[in-house]
Amino acid sequence: MAKLIEGKAAVGHLLRRAGFGVSTHDARGWYQLGYKGAVQRLLDELDTAAPELPDNFDPYLPGAIQQIWLDRMIAGESMLAEKLAFFWHGHFASSDSKIKEPQLMWTQYRMFREKGHGRFADLVAGVSRDVAMIRFLDGNANRKGAANENYGRELQELFTLGIGNYSEQDIREIARAFTGWGSRRHNYVFTREFHDDGEKTIHGKTGKLGGDDVIEILTSLPACHRFIAAKLLRYFSHPAPTKAEIDEIATVLKATKGDIRSALFVIFYSPAFRAEDHYRSLVKGPVDLVVGAMRATGEPTMPLWAHGSMERMGQILFRPPSVKGWASGSGWLNSAGVVERMKLAQRLGEAHADVAPRVLSLCFQDDLPDSLRARLESADGAARVALALASPEYQLS
Repeated sequence: MAKLIEGKAAVGHLLRRAGFGVSTHDARGWYQLGYKGAVQRLLDELDTAAPELPDNFDPYLPGAIQQIWLDRMIAGESMLAEKLAFFWHGHFASSDSKIKEPQLMWTQYRMFREKGHGRFADLVAGVSRDVAMIRFLDGNANRKGAANENYGRELQELFTLGIGNYSEQDIREIARAFTGWGSRRHNYVFTREFHDDGEKTIHGKTGKLGGDDVIEILTSLPACHRFIAAKLLRYFSHPAPTKAEIDEIATVLKATKGDIRSALFVIFYSPAFRAEDHYRSLVKGPVDLVVGAMRATGEPTMPLWAHGSMERMGQILFRPPSVKGWASGSGWLNSAGVVERMKLAQRLGEAHADVAPRVLSLCFQDDLPDSLRARLESADGAARVALALASPEYQLS
């Protein structure tokens, strides 16, 4: 049986995966809960409503929607809910670079935040009616007699089933089923005269099927359970889950009619999640890296300069590069991105030299790597913080 991470290191591991790391203002409370108590708190907080927006919030100010979401991540309230919204933002990727309506992107984030931990079919139904997604995948052009197949294809390939689990005929029929699903200004509308009400056959089901029928068909398929199980495991647990591990989570999804909270419960309590072999096995993306660094150094909000740093690393919230989402794993570690990570560490080191011991504790708990320990012995405060945040171990979650 694999050796498990225990104690404060296990709690730190959990909060890096299910949140954005430990911060100076909440570390003691999380450590006192222990691992099981921390898991339960994260799951309980999924039901907490998102904070109210400030009265002067204007989504059309450049960078406003990015700033307020990053600040929520740094604050660490309902961390798993924010991390799940971030996960779904990359899974159901749409971009303001095409939509050019920040308010719609913020509405989409709220939908991920509210529906992301419940029944997967309900989340897909929300995405299918989301105006940002409708515009991004040309839903307004999908009409009877001239069906647009963009959403029907991506709904299966990227959102529910994965490549190889559908046919071209399924794409065509699903496109027909979603005809008439569109938007007017900032609202979803169904235009009956644009809808193809004829008989369709989709994954073996025949009838006058509409978009909601498609959602229930797709999210009930075993291929969907396995596809979502694998994505959850690769994002939250480790990069190469076994068939048995995927089958276990797929079984949970089938038994609970796609309940994401139940799947996460099993993932976090699984021995594989805390196995030493999977400890620090995931490469942090820019947002994870920078938000975690701000929490560790005690920054209360995201500094404006850090937006440019994340952009140069390759990630801007609400602007994934394509419908396939962002890179993952070693895809983040190109030469330009690595240089920017080192610059970030240096800048934060210079700004937080006086709290170096605290930063080291929050980043590594009781598990400071021996190779780093030796380098820190002769370093001053600024260098200690920079070395910690630039270390290979800190780049991993």
